[in-house]
Amino acid sequence: MNSYKLLTIMVAALWVFAASPLGAQPDNIVFDPLKTFGKSKRSGVTLHHNRHVEAGLSCKDCHHIYENGKNVLDESTLEEGNQGIRCSTCHGPKFRIGLKQAFHDQCIGCHTKFQKERKKTGPRYCGQCHVKK
Repeated sequence: MNSYKLLTIMVAALWVFAASPLGAQPDNIVFDPLKTFGKSKRSGVTLHHNRHVEAGLSCKDCHHIYENGKNVLDESTLEEGNQGIRCSTCHGPKFRIGLKQAFHDQCIGCHTKFQKERKKTGPRYCGQCHVKK
């Protein structure tokens, strides 16, 4: 009887994770500047999504939709393939903060903040993200 309960709990936990937005995200997300901008002097950047989740970051630490200075993002919209949540929806040539600047501000800004707080962090210099092949 105990093994049946354990199996039921394990199946339920797997189902909950698989149905969550986190389960829908690939581990490695590649930002290819050639595809995004049409040209680039730098190589693409690989974001290790699971490392950020495992580090304890919440979805809203990186993903955002601001209204009146508050992040009002509905995390249930964070599903792979949802074009409405792409960074380029709000960051581009016609917006106050362009896509390239938004990526750099978000990533480098967070990594620099963690470094100042003496926490384990990610790369902060060009060649650390844009790795030559």
